Amino acid sequence: MKSFLEYNNPTYDIFTKGIKLDLPKYISEMTVSPNYQQRGVFNPYYTLKVDDVTINQIVGSGKLKYKCVESPNGEEILTLGNGKFLFQIELDDKEQPYYIRATKGNVVGHFGMKSRKSATASSDVNEVLSMYFLIHKSERSMDTVDWEQMIAGKSGKTGVLKGDGSDVSYEDIVELLDKDETAQRDIKIGQSNAVAIQNDLSGAKVKNYYWCPQAKPGGVDRKNPSDTMVEFSDGTFLGYSNKISAGADVTPKMNASIVAQYHKHKDKSGVKDVEKLIDSAWKYASGLIKKNKHPNAYKALITNPIKRDRYTESGSKSKFETLGKEFSKDGLNFYQDGMYYSFRNKILDDYAKYIKKPKQLSHLLNIIGFYTFPNATGTPCPYKLLVGSESSSSISDISSNEEMVATCYAQPRELKSITVKRTAGTQSLTIYWRHGRHGYMMPITMRTRSAGGWAGKALYMTSSGIKQN
Repeated sequence: MKSFLEYNNPTYDIFTKGIKLDLPKYISEMTVSPNYQQRGVFNPYYTLKVDDVTINQIVGSGKLKYKCVESPNGEEILTLGNGKFLFQIELDDKEQPYYIRATKGNVVGHFGMKSRKSATASSDVNEVLSMYFLIHKSERSMDTVDWEQMIAGKSGKTGVLKGDGSDVSYEDIVELLDKDETAQRDIKIGQSNAVAIQNDLSGAKVKNYYWCPQAKPGGVDRKNPSDTMVEFSDGTFLGYSNKISAGADVTPKMNASIVAQYHKHKDKSGVKDVEKLIDSAWKYASGLIKKNKHPNAYKALITNPIKRDRYTESGSKSKFETLGKEFSKDGLNFYQDGMYYSFRNKILDDYAKYIKKPKQLSHLLNIIGFYTFPNATGTPCPYKLLVGSESSSSISDISSNEEMVATCYAQPRELKSITVKRTAGTQSLTIYWRHGRHGYMMPITMRTRSAGGWAGKALYMTSSGIKQN
């Protein structure tokens, strides 16, 4: 027997009344459970993507609320797709003898609670769950929706610790899941990561399991890249740097603006050098703008100096917008060949000469090694790269690569046969050198990554990694 209201697509005629529900597809990653609680406050009520006006025509006028339940009462008056979640209808806070069956995709959010999405939530979820499922082995094979419903009704300690030694609670995990726009995927990655870590541990006795993207436990240096750690029964540590990526990972690498890259190291001797390169490149590119040919652009460069602006990716944004308008009056594209390309290419040309010197290359390698292979004075904690996927995660050893560590911490006198290949007009260069028995190469790209156009003096500096020949 069909329910009173039933449809399997966004628009459906309800009996012969001709009423249609316009329900666009909606993807939701909310935790849906009759036992849902947030920070100890139970809230089984949800906002659904349904037409309240139409529901009111069936159950009567008044304020509607939808309560997630395990065993509903009354008649099922609306079926959304192949829904497995049941929502008892309340009218003016009084339960009605009607309920709705819905899919998770029809759930908009928790009634009366804001749904906040976080840029780091995806990483947070797969990291903390890598440790959680390492402890709770029986839950690794659970359906992700069923598992999420199950933990929504739990509270208290999960067995996972934060870097400061405090407990990760079930409430913490539920809150992270609600912020994560790809929660189902990240739960599966957590399950897969736990299997990979267990195989990697080979039966070693673990005393504590840590989720520590920031503070680290047991005196381990904060610079250590481990997002998760295990502490063995003898008090030693092993960390895992969690990533979600396909293919082989090449390390060490860089990923920051050129000035921020040099600021990372405690030795700031290179910061002034790269700032001078930037200033010199700006002066050079500005000198290509002639007063008689480009009067508006020429004047704008004088009245909008960037010399004292911060060396960041966005520090000169407002001035660049003004310059862009004035350059266009002279038929020039400030953000491309009118100014930016000349500026960028000059930085790269000069940096190619700068980095050929053993002292400067040694300093750059030290900066990269400082974070990839932290030479911490605190508790030792070797770490491995954990590349997660929904089906099968992989682990590779990083910090045991002694030759790669050695070249990152090489002294200037140890670096031989340094050459730099640079194709004029491009945004890249490649450095080659020898250290010990091996040759190495590292490509570097410098570019703007600002949306809507170039916005600051400091170009973004990236590398796909150091490769050993």
